[in-house]
Amino acid sequence: MAAYAAVTSLMGTIHLISQSNLHLKKGHKEHLKLLYEKVGSLLEYLDNSDDEPMKDLQKKFKDLAHEAEDKIESQVRLIVEKDEQIPAMAHWRLLKILRRAIHDIGLVKEKLVKQRKNNNLHAGNRSLGISISARSYVSTLENDMVGYNIEQEHMQGQLTGHSSELEVISIAGMGGIGKSTFAKRMFFDPSILSFFDVRGWITVSKDYSLRKMLLCLLQDTIGVKEKLDNLSDIGELADRVQKSLKGRRYLIVVDDIWSIEAWDEIRMCFPENSNRSRILLTTRDMKVAQYASFPKDPFPMRFLEPEESWNLFCQKAFGKIDCPTKFENIAKVVVENCKGLPLMISVVAGTLSSKRTLSHWTTVAQSVSSLVNLDDYQRCSGLLALSYSQLPSHLKACFLYFGVFPKASEISVKKLIRLWVAEGLLEPTGHEGLEKVSVNLLHDLIDKSLVVVSKQSLEGKIKTCRIHDLLHDLCLKEAESDNLLYVVDPPISRTSIRVCPQGRRWVSVHSIPCYFFSVISFDDHSKRSCFPSSLFHDLTYSKTRSLHFFSSVMERHLELGLDHFKLLRVLDLDTLSFGYFPSEILQLVSLRYLAVIVSRISTDLPISNLWNLQTIIVPQDDLERSGTMYLPNGIWEMSQLRHLHSTRMYLYSPSEVSANEVKYRVLENLQSISGLSPRCCTKEIFEGIKKVKKLGISGTEDEFDSEVRCLNNLIYLHVLEALSIASYSRQPDDLFLRLPCSGSFPPNLKKLTLCRTFLSWEDMKIISMLPKLEVLKLKRDAFASGTDIRPDVWEVTEMGFPELKFLLVQELRLDYWRATDDYFPSLECIIVRNCRFLIEIPQGFADSMTLQLIELYQCSPSLVSSAEQIQKEQLESFGDNMLKVYAFDTIRE
Repeated sequence: MAAYAAVTSLMGTIHLISQSNLHLKKGHKEHLKLLYEKVGSLLEYLDNSDDEPMKDLQKKFKDLAHEAEDKIESQVRLIVEKDEQIPAMAHWRLLKILRRAIHDIGLVKEKLVKQRKNNNLHAGNRSLGISISARSYVSTLENDMVGYNIEQEHMQGQLTGHSSELEVISIAGMGGIGKSTFAKRMFFDPSILSFFDVRGWITVSKDYSLRKMLLCLLQDTIGVKEKLDNLSDIGELADRVQKSLKGRRYLIVVDDIWSIEAWDEIRMCFPENSNRSRILLTTRDMKVAQYASFPKDPFPMRFLEPEESWNLFCQKAFGKIDCPTKFENIAKVVVENCKGLPLMISVVAGTLSSKRTLSHWTTVAQSVSSLVNLDDYQRCSGLLALSYSQLPSHLKACFLYFGVFPKASEISVKKLIRLWVAEGLLEPTGHEGLEKVSVNLLHDLIDKSLVVVSKQSLEGKIKTCRIHDLLHDLCLKEAESDNLLYVVDPPISRTSIRVCPQGRRWVSVHSIPCYFFSVISFDDHSKRSCFPSSLFHDLTYSKTRSLHFFSSVMERHLELGLDHFKLLRVLDLDTLSFGYFPSEILQLVSLRYLAVIVSRISTDLPISNLWNLQTIIVPQDDLERSGTMYLPNGIWEMSQLRHLHSTRMYLYSPSEVSANEVKYRVLENLQSISGLSPRCCTKEIFEGIKKVKKLGISGTEDEFDSEVRCLNNLIYLHVLEALSIASYSRQPDDLFLRLPCSGSFPPNLKKLTLCRTFLSWEDMKIISMLPKLEVLKLKRDAFASGTDIRPDVWEVTEMGFPELKFLLVQELRLDYWRATDDYFPSLECIIVRNCRFLIEIPQGFADSMTLQLIELYQCSPSLVSSAEQIQKEQLESFGDNMLKVYAFDTIRE
């Protein structure tokens, strides 16, 4: 695996250098091309061979590829220096390094080819991982579960029982037995959804953070909207949680708790409302379960029965199809040896799902059988390791990368994919294809039951994912074995500073004690280094390519010591908050991914020297004081840029590149941009970002006022698919935003989000004319009547919304909504959040043949009744229950 990742990383680096605007010599370009081809030709030899000589050769090649990449990037870094003598020497050294690498790699290839012939093996066709299994739809369901039907009925009774007291129900069992999956099944059960006013889910894990869990409850599940990151006092956060839950019937899942001490800390946050509220707890420790649920007995999670095990195996291996006859005998042996443990069954079935020959199945079955005499935990760990060893080489590095993230964390798929691309874990296939390949690789890991889907968007795309704790342990073990990952967790002690082992490519800081920031004192006492010198030094970290922080720290004057990471390509600091943009970042010319939170940006941000950047994420955490982030004109030279995100951002117009006709520089690879000022919505800038598919425009009322017709220029964004428009205005004196006419909207727009735009309801006619609109999100004050006297009425015209599938209406002062199902012929989902004045959903939806879901949050009882009436009429008319209606935290009369 490590050899494959080293090769794709080197190929990616060569590709980026070759496509850059660097002034390379002709000889350099020819040698780069030759090295790229020679390295690429070796991919087919980097398989999962158990042959020791082949393993040794692959390790040698991995070291050679890393060494070549380090030296090439070091010289390229010097080539961009402004000192005239340094680049000249670097050019000469680069040519020498390329020649040497071509020679050495050629020798290793000869040995690999010879060894392959000796083993009488044939490379065959190699998969790039771009095909998706036909059974993807099964694995992407988070709460798919086989068996436990009787237990489910029993649990429903406990959760909705008549006891008015707050009850704690504990589910206990070993890792991998399905505790969290069972809890998730109950969490989304329709009878549970309708019974509780509010539900929340927190994952504790062994190294838990009480502050993070409280923030999760407040921001993600309880519904608190204000900025809470600045709050560090645990007592204040716990008090806010209690107040948020006071008087409401709640269900909180406390998942994967390890100790009685942890439970004692968390328990104080949940008020006794005497209204049948419940806490559902999962743990591996029976003592914890008994303590938390006393005086009631815990719910012990049992192993699956043979028939249940067989059904789960078939579901994971073949979708809804029965096991083919030729595999049946082998499959029964495999299932029997999994001893009813759901995680083992799911993972081994996922491994076999892509194997279609008896020899492959027999090999896996023999390996599973060899583990049968071990205890449950050893057998489970051994089987997970077996499944990892069966992965194709191109999937292994992507899977191990999950070890970078803290255990039990919910991982943004968008972020994960961008990191995979930046790390060079994928074989270069052209810029347009890398992220598509990444999505398909993720689906492959999901299909193999190694990754679980956590959240999905309205459109059904995967938003977040996670991996089981036992699989996370496997990632850490294998990544350490391959000399890839070093994790700073648990915290470094005061007396013993652990030095990162030599040559680790990924460094991840999961937790930082408060004294970590006072290890070094500089002459300038207003600044402190994040890293002690004995932990980070040039020799150790010259090979480090990515640095991640997952520990929330607020330091206004903090130095990172990044001079130790000169070849860094990923810098993920989105849990740290800085007073100003750290200037030391500007020296990292190899950087491809940058995420950092700042409070103030007072001048132009001179990042154009970072010519390798693909992703820039620089949100400001204080809108009122931070001002606007101005990006220099040199950004138009950053050809690799793919994603550009901030809270408030200004782009200067691109320079002209043609004297005869007006043509401007174009960021050809830019796919998404957010936080763009309305002042930048010009023809020149939109033509410079014309390949963008996702765009977010945000600004103050004055900015929109000064550029009254700025949105008319959207017509120049021909491939734009998702558009978000938001203002920072609270309550303007007059309606200030002017939508463009329908003919000026991008022709391929599929998703539109509006927030605090205070549009007139008459403007909805313009939106209805968008021919391809599938998702419409109307958030806080997106529309308004302009007066408190006249009611807000959304009168849908006959034009309707022909392609709209998903509609979100949130925090609008909407009184009446009038429409028929004919006006929404494709609508599948309606979500209404906190629209307290809306009386009813149009009853015409009772005739809809497409509507599947209505979700209502903090709405009036009459609105809930109208939705339930629609559901009742559909059932009477069509004879099925396709339409689901869920109401949460309904406003009391």
